[in-house]
Amino acid sequence: MASSYDTTVVQGDTLKWAMFLKDQGGTAYNLTGCTLSMQVRKGYYPSSLVASYVSHVPEGTNGSNFTDGLIGGLSATATGGTIYISLGATYTGNFSSETTAKYDIQLVTPSGNNVTTILRGSLTILPEVTRI
Repeated sequence: MASSYDTTVVQGDTLKWAMFLKDQGGTAYNLTGCTLSMQVRKGYYPSSLVASYVSHVPEGTNGSNFTDGLIGGLSATATGGTIYISLGATYTGNFSSETTAKYDIQLVTPSGNNVTTILRGSLTILPEVTRI
């Protein structure tokens, strides 16, 4: 079962957060060889795609704290269980103000045999005042 995380962002801002995955024994999840995918849509089916990110986690990856703030992306530590998520300002600027969008993040195991939605939720987009 996916965890849920609802959050708020101002239109045109960069939204960043990190999550820590543990296995059933409480040990940091080994993400080596996994693929992370995230999509943000204006709603559930059918709804237009607003942002889409895919990241492969090669062996030895330490992950960067966060990727490009304008475009955004996903990054992870290979053996530390930490996933960094960044929804770029370019994408949050594409939303109408005072709207809610839906997102989820899926983890695909190295074999490709298992796909698990690890996080899902809603993004509330507030109107911006300053436009640069």
